[in-house]
Amino acid sequence: MASRAVGRKEPQDIEITVIGNGLCLLIAAAGLLAGSMTANLSLAYWREDIVALGITMVMGIRLVRSLTDAMAQYQEAPLPVRQPRRAETQERVNVQPEGVAAGQIPAVSSFTPDKVVEEVVKRIETQKAEAAKKNKFTN
Repeated sequence: MASRAVGRKEPQDIEITVIGNGLCLLIAAAGLLAGSMTANLSLAYWREDIVALGITMVMGIRLVRSLTDAMAQYQEAPLPVRQPRRAETQERVNVQPEGVAAGQIPAVSSFTPDKVVEEVVKRIETQKAEAAKKNKFTN
């Protein structure tokens, strides 16, 4: 009888095994739910669903084993070393607040009716002048 060398599995391998066994168990359970026992609501049809029952049992046992292996490996893993915080490694410095000039919002100028009329007249005159220039060039 040949002896098998048993080595420690990497945590990534164990996680993939757990995920794979969980998915296989879901597929086997779906096959069991689609079987004759569920359709007829009776355990008397277990012989027709023996393959789905067997696969479900095997995958359930494999899932439990891989979960216990993963938990044991995580329990044996050393805890990560805590790095000192930045505040612990640096000395404290007192910072004095500086006088900062507050921003000022410019005052809103209020328009009088006379100013509004003057601005409108100026705009109309500039529009007339621009229209006259365009007509001069197009003729």
